[in-house]
Amino acid sequence: MSTEVRGSAWEYGPLATLAYELDKPIGTSFGDVEFYSSRLRGVAGPVLEPAVGTGRILIPLLQQGFSVRGYDASTAMLEQCRTNCARHGLTADVFEADMTAHRDEYTYEAIIIPTGSFALVPDRDSAYAALEAMHGNLAPGGRLIVDLEPPSLHVEGPDPVRHWQHDGVLITLSTWQKTTDPIAQRSTSWLRYERWDEGMLTHTELQVFSLLWFGTAEFTAMLHHAGFADVSIHGGYRAGHAPTPADKVWTFEAFRK
Repeated sequence: MSTEVRGSAWEYGPLATLAYELDKPIGTSFGDVEFYSSRLRGVAGPVLEPAVGTGRILIPLLQQGFSVRGYDASTAMLEQCRTNCARHGLTADVFEADMTAHRDEYTYEAIIIPTGSFALVPDRDSAYAALEAMHGNLAPGGRLIVDLEPPSLHVEGPDPVRHWQHDGVLITLSTWQKTTDPIAQRSTSWLRYERWDEGMLTHTELQVFSLLWFGTAEFTAMLHHAGFADVSIHGGYRAGHAPTPADKVWTFEAFRK
């Protein structure tokens, strides 16, 4: 049996990537695909998607005629994204990069970070660095659209074991050792991915999955500090609606001057 430990939430290994693909295949939407398509309506120039993952957002946008490039810190995710694009008859312009440091030779009319991936940055200094890098990658008048999950101090017990069947093998995901740090504004879970062949455990990946929280006023101030202007916040993928306590996602939209 082989075992891998992933020390960063960005480090999706092959097994974690497969579980993500099985759980959220291309065509899955939580309202985010439709929301981003709507917010990008009228954008004719290039779009960049950091943390592109398996292409769940990228592919529908390409199919709608948007010019989208993407990057990710995970080699396994990028490989899956290229495979998914090929299955849909699309060419994937994706590459490996870190959102806290990536500076592009191109400028973009829009940069999008759906599904809360921005919260995977390791600390607030990295969050500031990422926002400044993205500001530099936007053309004047370009916009950044980024999702964040609302803060939560509630710590639940271990999740039930999740499982998927794939090509005759069983993939399982166990979530355990959940912690919440209200001072650092961080929640952390340990994720154990396992592959079972004919009842035998053949591969394991352990991932420490850590997410930062940001308040609405705090993140708005961070965007202004990075040089952005005209910040608006949409609640629950409802364009133009302010966030409510019931919303599971906040979407910030800001422009480069």
